[in-house]
Amino acid sequence: MNRLSRLALLVVASTLSLPAAAKSCYVTERTSPGVPPPVNQEVCFEHLGTQEDSIDWACRDDKAVRSSRRDMRDSCPPGAFGRCTATLTPESLISERATGTRTGENTFPSQVPEGAQIVTHYYKVSDRGQARTDCEQAGGQWSQ
Repeated sequence: MNRLSRLALLVVASTLSLPAAAKSCYVTERTSPGVPPPVNQEVCFEHLGTQEDSIDWACRDDKAVRSSRRDMRDSCPPGAFGRCTATLTPESLISERATGTRTGENTFPSQVPEGAQIVTHYYKVSDRGQARTDCEQAGGQWSQ
């Protein structure tokens, strides 16, 4: 079993064994002085059509990525200027930016329920047009 397959199995097992908690994840991205800001600076994402605790694993803070902060919330706050709705894939559990349609050649074994979605709410971005383009190119549907 290759490294990617083992990681996928760990993700699925972790997702299924975590206790229920908040239903959304608020992400704030920062940069160091002199570095261009990320396109998406403040977003909130939620999983629909899956176990409530799937968000727990996806929202964990990665200590290696000090420029990102993730906070569990009961729901995404109002005030978003846009929203991206996409198919929730096993890859989306690892990174909320990895969205799109499933193909016959899934990288990970899928334990995500058919029809599950990831909804990302956008609050602060450096380029609104690019946020929409990224959503749509990843297989998502943009709405306001």
